[in-house]
Formats: sequence, C-alpha cells, structure tokens
Amino acid sequence: MVRNRTAWFSVLLATLILSLVSCAGPGPVEEPAAPEASPQIVAARDAALTYVREHFEDAPAESLPWVEERLTPENVPGGATWGYTADGWRVTVSYAVLPPEWTVYRVSVSKEATGFQWEGRVDASGRVPEGPEHMLVARDAALRSVTEQYAQRGLGSGLAWQEERLTSKGTVGVESYQYTAGDWVVTVSYPVLALEQTVYEVSVGNQSAGFHWEGEVDAQGTVATLGGEGPEVLFDKVAARDAAMSYIYLHYHYPAIDVKAVEWEEEDITPEGLVGSATFRYTVQSWVAEVSYPIVAPEATIYEVKVANDNLGFEWQGTVDAEGVVTEE
Repeated sequence: MVRNRTAWFSVLLATLILSLVSCAGPGPVEEPAAPEASPQIVAARDAALTYVREHFEDAPAESLPWVEERLTPENVPGGATWGYTADGWRVTVSYAVLPPEWTVYRVSVSKEATGFQWEGRVDASGRVPEGPEHMLVARDAALRSVTEQYAQRGLGSGLAWQEERLTSKGTVGVESYQYTAGDWVVTVSYPVLALEQTVYEVSVGNQSAGFHWEGEVDAQGTVATLGGEGPEVLFDKVAARDAAMSYIYLHYHYPAIDVKAVEWEEEDITPEGLVGSATFRYTVQSWVAEVSYPIVAPEATIYEVKVANDNLGFEWQGTVDAEGVVTEE
C-alpha cells in the first residue's frame, strides 16, 4: 500500500514538473506583419491599369486579386519599388521621396506569356500623361525653377494638368505639347534629335496673375531663364494655409490633397471688435486650418497657422512668413 502511494506521488510530481516547464517555455513567435503600400501607391497602380485597359485589348482584368510585395528593403532611403502579381501579370510601381506635389510614380505593366510590356508615369494628381518621359522631365525641371525663382507655389507636376499635343500630324522635326491647369498654361517645344542633344523651350504663364516666364532646359536638366515678368509675390493667408498643408504632407506623410483644386470652406472667426489682427478658419474633408495674422505691411506679415484632423488624431502649429518659409512650433 505504501509502495502504491509512493508511485502515485511520483507520477503526480513528474506531471507537475512537466506542466511548470511547459508554462515557463517560450510562447508562439508572432511573425511581423508584412509592410503595406500607401493608398497613393495603390492609386497610382490602379490609374496605370485603367489607362492600359483603355488603350490596349490585351490588358489585366479589373477583378484580378493582386498579390503585393515590397521590392525595396524598408531601410533604403530615397524611394521605393512595389510589385504586384496576378494571373501571369506583373506590375511595378517606383517613386522617389519628394514633396507630394512633385511625386511621380513610374509604373510598368507586363505579361511574359504574351510579351506585353507597357511603361509610363502617373503624376500626383493620378493622371497618366501621354507625352514622352524625357519631355515631361524637362517640363517639371522648368516648373521647379519657376517655383524657386518667383515663389509661384503650387506649380507641382501633380496639378490636374490637361494635356494637348500641339504638333500637327505630318509635321516632322519638332514636337510641341501644352498643359493647362486653372489659369496656368505651360508649353514645351523641342526638336526631334538624339536625346543627349535635345534642348526644350518652355513657357509658363498665368494671365490672371500677370505672370509669364520663358526658358530652356537642356538634356541634363539645367534650366536657363530667357525672360520673365510678374508682380512680386508675397504670401497671403490662403497661400500661408497651403504652405503649411504642404509642409505637413511632406514631413508627416499623410495622404496629400490638391490644396489648389479642392473647395475650402472659409469662415472669418475674428472676435468682434478686435482690431489689428484677423483669424480665418478653413475646412475641407476632415482637415481644419486656422490662420491668424496681424494687420501690418504685407512684407512684414507672419501668419500663425494651426491645423487639426480629428479623424487622424493630428494637431500641428507653426508660422509662415511673407516669403512662404514654414517654421514648426
């Protein structure tokens, strides 16, 4: 009887020890979640696929279940490439890290079995321009130069540019394209030469603002100003709001909105009877921006800007001076 009790106790003790060892052991290892592309990258992919469907019979179906993969390691700075595969189709989306209004997505769509291959660009507005890549690069270089020289903010390649080929059919030796967005008109002309010899003639104009610029861009992207005229541009309250929003998109990587194209709701919230300063509130989608400023000479104005988005739990505060320099507080 004593032996039975001893045996029973030994079994119980062994079971208890095994239980404790099992509990103390390492639990299941959770694998890190796979990175997901931003909505802007997916939108660029879809814009390119829509273009391909509209222009080619052999195109990916709309209902394909795409498998996503980041092709560039996460710790590589400066840009990224994402890949998508489905039913033998392969799509890659590449981009460099730039301010939202200058971001260009380069997209390729291919299918090895049929030999189909398409490459193009999608700009920040989601459009797929048909002009050749080398000409668009020259156009963007000219726009950046105008932005820097004349403080013409909001001239990014991501504006909702409407493209028109001006060259008549049958004309040889020269190409010309025109791009319009709001009051802005940009024309690019160039001779049909070897790319390394091409010089692009670019004009940028805005009749309502009394602004006109002409210049040349060589094959290396160097911009030379041939002429320009326009009033000195100093930031007003709306431009200060847009500069703050662009700063936020660039530094906090929130999805960009076209601050020039959307309809902001404006409200004067200056306290009644207050003189010497003013405050305006602007609302669009879930973004709210408040701009306060003293009533002083335009060149001395410092705008205090507060931006909030309750849906994102985001708050920001900073200043914008009359030349558009943003300082975060």
